[in-house]
Amino acid sequence: YYSKSRERLTTKLGEKNKFINNIFDSIQDGISILDLDLNIIQTNHWMEKMYKNHNPIVGKKCYTVHQKRTSVCPWCPSVKTISTGEMHTEIVPYREDDYEKGWLYVSAFPMKDENNNVIGVIEHLKDITELKKVEKDFKDAFNRAEFYKDLFAHDINNILQSILSSAELSNVYLNKPNSEKDITEFLSIIRNQVQRGSKLISNIQTLSKLEKIDKSINRIELIEILKKCVRSIKESHPIKKVNLYMDFINDKQYVLANEFLNDVFENILSNAIKFNTNSEIEITIRTTNVLKDGTNYLKIEFIDNGVGIENLWKEKIFDRIYTVKRRVDGMGLGLSLVKEIVDSYNGDIWVENRVSDDYTEGSVFVILIPIDEEVLQNE
Repeated sequence: YYSKSRERLTTKLGEKNKFINNIFDSIQDGISILDLDLNIIQTNHWMEKMYKNHNPIVGKKCYTVHQKRTSVCPWCPSVKTISTGEMHTEIVPYREDDYEKGWLYVSAFPMKDENNNVIGVIEHLKDITELKKVEKDFKDAFNRAEFYKDLFAHDINNILQSILSSAELSNVYLNKPNSEKDITEFLSIIRNQVQRGSKLISNIQTLSKLEKIDKSINRIELIEILKKCVRSIKESHPIKKVNLYMDFINDKQYVLANEFLNDVFENILSNAIKFNTNSEIEITIRTTNVLKDGTNYLKIEFIDNGVGIENLWKEKIFDRIYTVKRRVDGMGLGLSLVKEIVDSYNGDIWVENRVSDDYTEGSVFVILIPIDEEVLQNE
C-alpha cells in the first residue's frame, strides 16, 4: 500500500512540479513533503538553507535531518497526521550540528488522493526562536514585578506595624514618671525601622538597575573599596563595639567587577554586625589568591563571631524567592542581591562555619572574584 501511495504522490507532484517549486521557494518558512515512511521527497529553498549541513535533504528521513535521530521523534506531528488524516502541530527543538539552536513550530497537513486516503504529509516549519525569547522575557518581567510587589508589601507592612506599635507605646509612656529611657528605646526602634525601609528601597533600586543596565565589567581596585566600606560600617554603628581586622595579601588588588561591589561588602558587613549578640563584635577580612578551574580569583573571606547559620540554610539564604517567602533569619533581600552581583562577575559566593563542626561559633562568607590577568602578569 505504501509503495503504491508513494507512486501516486510522485506522479501528482511531477505534473505540477514547476508550479509547486515556484510556490515553495517563495515561502520564507520551511516546507517539506514526506511520504508515509517519513522520507523527504521534496523541499523548498528555505529548508535547504536551514539544514545546509544535511544537503542533499531529499531521500533522507525527516527525523534524521531535523533532529539527528535514528528513529521517529516521540512528538512527531506527521506520524499523528498519517494516523488520523488530520492536521497536527507541535513546538520542537531546532537543532544545528550537536546543539539546540532554538525552537520550531511544526505543522503537519495530510495529502490525500481522490479516495480520501492519506498518501503523504506537507510539513511546515516556522522558526519561533525569537518569539519564544520574547515570551520568556515577558514572563521574567512579570515574575520580577510580582516579586517586587510581594517583597515590598511584606516588608513595608512589617516596618509600618513596628513603627505604629512603638509610637503607641511612646504615647502610653509619655505620662509616666521616669519613662525617658523607655521612650528613647521606642524612638530608637522607629529610627531603625525607617532606616530598614530606606535600605529596602535602595536594594530594590539596585536590583532593578542590575536587570536593566549593561553589567559592564571593569578593572577595579578592591582594597580601597573594602576600606571605605569598613569605615562606613563603623560610623553606622557607633554604639556597638566592633573590632575589624584586615589581613590583605597586597596593599592593592585589581579585580574584574563594577561599582556594585560596594553593595556586596556593605551587605555582608552589615549582617555580620546585625546577627551578633556578643558584647564585642569581631570581624576579620582576609584576602588570598586562588586558582580554580584555570581562572585566577581573589578570595575574600569575612570571618565573624556572630550567631552563625545552620547548614540547611547555607544555600537558601542566597535564593531570592526563598528569602522573600521564608524571611530566613530576617536577612531579606540583601544576600540574594549580593549573589546576583557576584554572579554577574562570573564569581562565586558561599558560607562556611568559622568552627567547622559548630555553626553557633560564627560564619565565614567566602567570595571569589576574577583577578585582572594583565595586572597579575606584571606582578
